[in-house]
Amino acid sequence: MPVFNTKTSIVAGKPIEVKDRHFLPSVLVTTAEVGTSQNETLRGARIRPISVIEKGPDGNRWYAIPNTTKDKLSIMAAIGLCVALVGSSIILLARMGHNR
Repeated sequence: MPVFNTKTSIVAGKPIEVKDRHFLPSVLVTTAEVGTSQNETLRGARIRPISVIEKGPDGNRWYAIPNTTKDKLSIMAAIGLCVALVGSSIILLARMGHNR
């Protein structure tokens, strides 16, 4: 039986200096590991930027990085579901009319 392990952590990147400002990026790292009964292990990782902290003479600012890929995929999935429901409804109505 396969064993599936995942781990998620937030990792700070290397600070970047631009004149009198410092930028500290951070990423969300998700690792997955699947072990099989034949002592084989498959590993994978997903890295996604999540934020940047700006430290400057005016103070600190935090900027979130939106997950636009997830948002677009959710919209595409909703559209696909709507197309499937409309298509199924048309087929169902056509069959109901044909049986009369």
